[in-house]
Amino acid sequence: MRIVFDATSCCKPRRGGIATYGAELVKACVRVAPTHEYVLGVRPQRWTKRALIDDLLPGSPRPRLLVDGLHALLGRPVDVFHGIGVRLPAFAPFAKTVMLHDINVFEFPELSDARWRRTRQARIRQTVARADLVIAYSAQGADALVEHLGLPRGRIRVVPLAVDTERFRRPPDDELAALRARFGLSDRPYVLSVGTYSPRKNQHGLLAAFVAADLPDAWRLVLGGPKSDDAERLRADARRLGLSDERLVLPGYVSDVDMPGLLAGAGVYVCASLHEGFGLPVLEAQACGTPVLSSDRAALLETLGDCGVAFDPHDAESFAQELRRLVDDEPLRADLARRGPERVRREFTWDVLARRTLAVLEEAAGRR
Repeated sequence: MRIVFDATSCCKPRRGGIATYGAELVKACVRVAPTHEYVLGVRPQRWTKRALIDDLLPGSPRPRLLVDGLHALLGRPVDVFHGIGVRLPAFAPFAKTVMLHDINVFEFPELSDARWRRTRQARIRQTVARADLVIAYSAQGADALVEHLGLPRGRIRVVPLAVDTERFRRPPDDELAALRARFGLSDRPYVLSVGTYSPRKNQHGLLAAFVAADLPDAWRLVLGGPKSDDAERLRADARRLGLSDERLVLPGYVSDVDMPGLLAGAGVYVCASLHEGFGLPVLEAQACGTPVLSSDRAALLETLGDCGVAFDPHDAESFAQELRRLVDDEPLRADLARRGPERVRREFTWDVLARRTLAVLEEAAGRR
């Protein structure tokens, strides 16, 4: 097949989220199916940044300019076009697929600005209408597409996200000790949660559960991500709950280099979110051999699988009890630490994701 990837979202100096998905998908497709021909496309708004994706297809022709209606710019006939961001060409003689990363503007309209919400909703509706097949991260995400957009289930395929298992694993003991020392966590067990500050991420609920769980004084709570005013709000909330400053660690943004070690060093990783379209840090923690306690909302039960402990984030007492149970039950934590990396390597590598995605692309091309 001749496959075009819209790599516009990947043209960034520091990749994350959708950009990481696109970059890792392209590289994994080349690894698992090198006989296909792959073409990268970039839309006008990022055209001057196209050198930032030279690493995706080394030795291949430079990216093509993507302009709706001017598909001749893609060169020879195309079998399938895969949208990495929320864009697909209008009229085209080839199959079109898209990975729809989230529809939060439909599921949680109150969390976005009205103008942005209208624009984003219109773009998603347009893209879904143009797609032969739409890929969702989870069965819950597929259900949401049916509920909020009326998309026929026969046009939806589920392909879970993936983890770079070469990067997310337990580092050597000396590296782990050095990282813990830099974060002020030497010889201190800690509960970790990572994410931007928001009501949806439920950091305040986690703070309350940590206090109510009444863990031994040695335990720290580390909340990676929140900074500045957000960190101060969390610090003030912790004081109101009676949690001393020294037991709440707020390191701010955690770099890609530090993230695996911080995950691997944690006694428990907690995802307290009220909603997640997937919840990738749950898998990253499992890959590092860290026991996971996760909210049972939205897609998180699918991501957690049978390799962690789930709780209802709206039940504060249960949340605290499950956290205390996991901290106290060393055999359970050891079992989860053993099974987590095995599960991720078996089901959630980028090569697995690439094979599943290529199967969807091949199916779409075969329908034309």
